Amino acid sequence: MLTALGVEAAAVAADVHLPYTALFAHDPTSVRQFIERVTGPVRRWDAERGTDLLATPHHLVDRNASPARAARLMGMHSNTVLQRLDRITQLLGSAWRDSGSFFRIPVAVRLHTLSEALRSSSHPLRRP
Repeated sequence: MLTALGVEAAAVAADVHLPYTALFAHDPTSVRQFIERVTGPVRRWDAERGTDLLATPHHLVDRNASPARAARLMGMHSNTVLQRLDRITQLLGSAWRDSGSFFRIPVAVRLHTLSEALRSSSHPLRRP
């Protein structure tokens, strides 16, 4: 799976990433396509504007879909989080928060975060 994320010469604990491996074991090359399909518009928005809008759904999931709890975690006012969620809805469409689609967001965000972290030279698991 790491190769599919574009990560070379890194080591991670397999059990931590087992759910992702199970999802993509049949076609590891689909990992990047999945990330792009699910989060691409938000990641492009962030890249073009120097923002981190993608952190919002990540924290929202970590706080059981509670915007107020996500706001506290992010050090923001809850209205700011709600505005960010509105922007994400504009970018991804209203279906992203439906129960059938919502589970894809944290998987894609976490895979993207893992990929970025492992590519970073400062990551503790990166080999020289």
